[in-house]
Amino acid sequence: MVGEPGTRRTEYFLRAAGELHKPVRFVDWQTAGGMEFHGDVVKLDPPSYKSSDLFQMKDHLTSFHQRMKQLEKAGAIFLNPPCEILRLLDKRQCKEILMENQVSVTEMLEEKIENTEQLIDAMRRHRIYSVFIKPVNSSGAAGVTAFRLAPGRDRMTAYTSCILQKEELVNTKKLRRMENAQEICRLLDAVLSLGAVVERWHPKASFGGKSYDLRVVWQFGKCEFVVARCSSGPVTNLHLNNSPLAFSDLGLSEEVTCEINALCEKAMSCFPELRMAGIDVLLERGSLKPKIIEMNGQGDLIYQDIFHENRIYRRQVEWMAQRAAGGDR
Repeated sequence: MVGEPGTRRTEYFLRAAGELHKPVRFVDWQTAGGMEFHGDVVKLDPPSYKSSDLFQMKDHLTSFHQRMKQLEKAGAIFLNPPCEILRLLDKRQCKEILMENQVSVTEMLEEKIENTEQLIDAMRRHRIYSVFIKPVNSSGAAGVTAFRLAPGRDRMTAYTSCILQKEELVNTKKLRRMENAQEICRLLDAVLSLGAVVERWHPKASFGGKSYDLRVVWQFGKCEFVVARCSSGPVTNLHLNNSPLAFSDLGLSEEVTCEINALCEKAMSCFPELRMAGIDVLLERGSLKPKIIEMNGQGDLIYQDIFHENRIYRRQVEWMAQRAAGGDR
């Protein structure tokens, strides 16, 4: 296991291995770049960064790409190969691959938009007045901004967890609402300068007065775990003090559940070397038709699982042990 010491990911993966009596060697990301893993079965967890400045994070991501490409040549059998993790990390590339394979996804504006002026022009041309702006290589809602523009007027509203402080674009753990047009434009210029995708803001299904989407962990050919992420605002990531809800509590019909499973299976088939992915799924308000929001090749940390059965990591350990013994399943 390549990861960071002292994190929940590391603690609970190694705990699963210990309970199953399977030996796992832990390798710190700090030393993993130049190592060789000939014949080893390897799981790559994401590194953690102390900086909350998204401008600095862009440099960290460049370093992450370089290290992943080094590891690609390390001679390992990977749970998820580095090249596939990187393909999913690139939100634009991932969504383009899904669209090419007729997978239902939230709509993405095709043109590359680099500043607020271009953004507003594109929104008016497409008659799309509510969008999400997402740094193309970010995760965990870093830099994600929900933006509304009143048609025919300059009135704007934005929701985001990042703030501009002097020369830094700082990611926080609190969602804030902005209405000052000048302040919003400065923020959007900063986010768009990182390289971003712009997507239509689709109305989500609601439960108990809150909108929600789903984080599906799909691994080894089946749905392993689903948690609903409920929010009073537009951004549902759980670390922003949003509310998790057991999938069963939603009371969805068997038909809708089957549609979600079929959609995730089709999405995974677009990346045949992936054994696992965290898949964010939106259910359209009213119809409950599922759409893929995005995918994450390292999106398997679910607190609602690790603090109970820890079955996601247990299943990964079992698969890795099977591969190490010369089998595959």
